[in-house]
Amino acid sequence: MALKKFDVPDIDDAISEAKDDEQRKEETAHAEKIAYALEFFTKKAPDILENMQGVVSQLDARKFASILREELKKAADEMAARFTSKIEPIVKRAESADRRISVPTQAAYIVLAILIWLIIFLVMVIYANTKIRSGDLTALIVLFFVALIISIIAIIYFTKKYRW
Repeated sequence: MALKKFDVPDIDDAISEAKDDEQRKEETAHAEKIAYALEFFTKKAPDILENMQGVVSQLDARKFASILREELKKAADEMAARFTSKIEPIVKRAESADRRISVPTQAAYIVLAILIWLIIFLVMVIYANTKIRSGDLTALIVLFFVALIISIIAIIYFTKKYRW
């Protein structure tokens, strides 16, 4: 078998031509993209310039200040109206109370129970000073506070359960 000879310069020329063709295609595609972008820009340029003029005219200091002042006035008026609508019923209720403070019934019952227990405590202290030793006095004071707390808890429970 005989070996065939290949002409190397022809292969090198073919490879370089293929690379050149590929590079020309890339350049052509890139040029087409640039041409499309320029065409798009020239079509949209009037719209862009028109929009920019609108924005620039709004950036005029006097116009901007007047628009801002109007918007702030609207917001302040809206907030004042909302505040007034929420506060007005409270003010009417306070005026109708004729300067009286309304105390919830639960608080009134608790204050009454505390007053009764304080009177009992006063009587216990007077009695303890005359009859009881100091060791028994400590137990009596602890018993007093336990009874006070239990009665307050009972008042809270019954006022919530039976709606006194």
